[in-house]
Amino acid sequence: MTDNFNQNLKKESRSEPRIPASEGASVSFKPPGSAWEYHIKLRDFSASGLGLLVKEDSDLLTHLRVGDVFTVNYHEDSIPMASVRQKKVQVRHISFPAAGKPENHRIIGLCFLEPDDES
Repeated sequence: MTDNFNQNLKKESRSEPRIPASEGASVSFKPPGSAWEYHIKLRDFSASGLGLLVKEDSDLLTHLRVGDVFTVNYHEDSIPMASVRQKKVQVRHISFPAAGKPENHRIIGLCFLEPDDES
């Protein structure tokens, strides 16, 4: 019975479906306390946030903590400046990918803090 309960919790932890990002979608940002700006390919997104896939030995992970708040430039396409939106986000989790694949990576979950003002 406990196993079924734990499996249901895992299934319900995602309140919205994740949509794989297009090939050229990415985010760029300067994390709190970092001198560098990072540009990272977007893994997936939902109505409430973004998912990034980062190698576990990336320097970026030394600058991010769950709860950090900052602004990202969300690039919807590979064409520079074609579709760039600034979004205020909060780091919700830094976790291992499901089933451990790809190996030696972490997923960074970013939650939008402001509603999308495009209607």
